[in-house]
Amino acid sequence: MKFIVWIFSAFNIYQGMYFLLNVFNILKSSKYSQTATVVFAILFLGMGLAGFYLSIFKGQNKLALLTCAGPWLLALVFLLFNMLTGDYK
Repeated sequence: MKFIVWIFSAFNIYQGMYFLLNVFNILKSSKYSQTATVVFAILFLGMGLAGFYLSIFKGQNKLALLTCAGPWLLALVFLLFNMLTGDYK
């Protein structure tokens, strides 16, 4: 279970770094707005690091796995909210 958590945490950190590089206009490949990209960068980096912390230092692998699944669910909710309230002119 520990290795599954590490894989998900590493992938979340990878996605967070990808979004962070788009925030600073290094990659310039994001399809989302600047605000959404910032939120995704913070969300994925923060929860990926929290997953590693919970797994390595606290030994709570089940909670760490839930923490690793969190950014995907929150990103989906954020995207749906943006689609409902966005102005597409």
